[in-house]
Amino acid sequence: MSKLVAVTGGIGSGKTEVCKCFTALGVPVVDLDQIAHEMSAPGSAAMHAVRATFGDEMFEADGRLNRARLRELVFAEPDALDQLNQIMHPAIRAEAMRQIERNSAHDYVVLAIPLLVESRDDWHSVDHVLVVDCDEQTQLTRVVQRSQLSETMAQAMISAQSSREERLTIADSVITNDQTLDKLQEKVLEFHKNFSKTCQ
Repeated sequence: MSKLVAVTGGIGSGKTEVCKCFTALGVPVVDLDQIAHEMSAPGSAAMHAVRATFGDEMFEADGRLNRARLRELVFAEPDALDQLNQIMHPAIRAEAMRQIERNSAHDYVVLAIPLLVESRDDWHSVDHVLVVDCDEQTQLTRVVQRSQLSETMAQAMISAQSSREERLTIADSVITNDQTLDKLQEKVLEFHKNFSKTCQ
């Protein structure tokens, strides 16, 4: 059975780039955000539950989820975020476990999981926690630039997640992403070489 490495970090920290590096190295990546995106397809069971809970106004006329509207709601109302998580998390976790099992012949599998601190009790099977880290100002700048959000909304999204300190507390390894993409790739390669040795 392969080992399971959870890659986590705050929004804008660079988790996606780190996971691209792992993919380039031939390491399977199971991405919870990607699974959630696929489960947001019109007509899915999860979307029926979201519509029943939050109403038709969270959807476009063609049935697609209005992500921006739902995001505004859940970041403004903590109870709404809890309700959304209760709908999505069990289904996402079940699909993630299926994908992990399918890749069990590999030395290790990467689980890209933004909210590991918040959902640690659901992931006892994780063997190693790799935190992608950067300072909060860098994080804020990246979120604003990438998502074309206001600084206020970007800060609200950062604040809604666990703190940088909480993430670092659960880390077995840390990759600091505050330099060039080339440097980040070097750090991931170094981690891969070292961790692969523990899988033999």
